[in-house]
Amino acid sequence: MALCPEIFRQRAIIEGLYGINEINEQTVSQVLQVMTKTLGMTPIADLLIFSPDHVSELHHGIGGFQAWAESGCSLYTWREQKLFTLELYSCKPFQVSDCILKLQQLLKVERVEWRNIPSDS
Repeated sequence: MALCPEIFRQRAIIEGLYGINEINEQTVSQVLQVMTKTLGMTPIADLLIFSPDHVSELHHGIGGFQAWAESGCSLYTWREQKLFTLELYSCKPFQVSDCILKLQQLLKVERVEWRNIPSDS
């Protein structure tokens, strides 16, 4: 990145179709806690879990956000399609493959696609 090259930044977006029956608040919390531990991140706030079910005709699912000292991680789900998106942003390097492995274990991922955006792109 041309802006502030002295600050390392890595972003990753992982999307997939999950095979578990349901994603609920406990599942969202578990995914975000596992990502935090797997990547060695430092939580700086409580998990935020949310659902647009009562206010949106377009999006039905549940999501969450975990703030880290190193940045943060968001999970979004779409119930009818069994789709999830995990977005990670960090000033500390991480391996996307570690995240994918944990997601496959937790969500029984049937199909996954991802993009890694390293700091120097």
